[in-house]
Amino acid sequence: MRVAVLGAGVAGLTAALRLGEAGHVCDVYERWPGLGGMAATIDVGGGHRLERYYHHLFTSDRHISELYAELGMPDELEWRDSTQAFFIGGRQWPFTSPLDLLRFKPLSPLSRVRMGAAVVGVQKLGRDQRRFEGVTARDWIRRWMGAAAWETVWGPLLRAKFGDRADEISMVWLWSKFTLRRQLEGEEAKGEKLGYPRGSFEDLLKALRARVEAAGGRVLEDRPAAGLERDSEGFAVTAGGAGSFRTGHDPAAFTPDGVERYDAVVATVPNDIFLSLAGHLLDDAYTARLRGVEYHAALCVLLELDRQLSPFYWTNVADPGLPFLGLIEHTNFVEPERYDGRRFAYVANYLPQDHELLSLDIDAVLDRYEPGLRAINPAFERGWIREAWIFREPAAQPIVTLGYGDRIPPLRTGVANLILANTTQVYPEDRGTNYAVRIGRDAAAALLA
Repeated sequence: MRVAVLGAGVAGLTAALRLGEAGHVCDVYERWPGLGGMAATIDVGGGHRLERYYHHLFTSDRHISELYAELGMPDELEWRDSTQAFFIGGRQWPFTSPLDLLRFKPLSPLSRVRMGAAVVGVQKLGRDQRRFEGVTARDWIRRWMGAAAWETVWGPLLRAKFGDRADEISMVWLWSKFTLRRQLEGEEAKGEKLGYPRGSFEDLLKALRARVEAAGGRVLEDRPAAGLERDSEGFAVTAGGAGSFRTGHDPAAFTPDGVERYDAVVATVPNDIFLSLAGHLLDDAYTARLRGVEYHAALCVLLELDRQLSPFYWTNVADPGLPFLGLIEHTNFVEPERYDGRRFAYVANYLPQDHELLSLDIDAVLDRYEPGLRAINPAFERGWIREAWIFREPAAQPIVTLGYGDRIPPLRTGVANLILANTTQVYPEDRGTNYAVRIGRDAAAALLA
């Protein structure tokens, strides 16, 4: 078969890899002038690359670890100690080890013990996700951890990520984080280990592209799909011209630049983009599933700083007074010497897709963020920032409310040889590069089946 893969993120490249191994030729269409989707990197100067959106791996992320090994890079991943904190009540509280929880003064001693016991109980005894499908995270936390844990920690964190939908988030979403990401044995019982490539994720993306091209395919950067039609002989993909990414994400805004024929299509784009391309081919039931999943947008600011901002790698912001939900200081995880002594930090936000912050330029966003950064470090001044980049992804985080598992669109769309594989179908786990590898593999298998 000749297959069009829409999207050169990790899922799309993995699907093309597996299809190429099965003897099929894939053209991968990508809107962005680079590979990787939300794992795409940028050149930050000096021969160094960093992801547009912060990335790391967990020790349980076997799919992507196995892919690194398969591609001849078994030693590329480095496993490092992680440091975490909660920002609550005007200060950062260490939250890396069980001992940190016992010292966590925003909760009473009884609430600390109760919260820790509930998490351990889920990790050791709560392996059946069905027990968590029909209850919200709010109700489960208030019952098992107590009202104080919800009001002080989990409620603010979920509101920062999901806004006014926080009270409706399914406990199965939080359950997956408790049970799938952290090991309770060995060295990780004392503190979390996280993985990161020796350079960046760019080397993995290049290796995937090389395998696709070795199988006779093409990876077409800065050339998105602008249209999709089907007839008795297969599919016609209309490509968008170079520079289409500057017009946004909507295929209708792309300037058409040629049509090519394919026997099959694997789309790894978000639901709304897929509807724009293929909605006229789908039946009402499948369309309803696509429209039944909501997203929040990601707004990510990458800063180069002239000094350390905080002592932690990852700070979850549970203080509603701050205008962002996370500070991820990359060079508190990977040493600055790897980047010739330079320091980098991400300021993370998830927002409703119509939020005003998404329309602001980098300077205006930094104006809004500056008081929050000063709350984390009172000495912070705007002059600490050497360079700043801003990235926006409209369909970044599916909103996993009760009954989400029943609303997920299947990989098979009901149209012969048309497959959809995207973050909405990663369940009960949360989206990430590891599960993008898995769903890319599953998409190829669904087409071949």
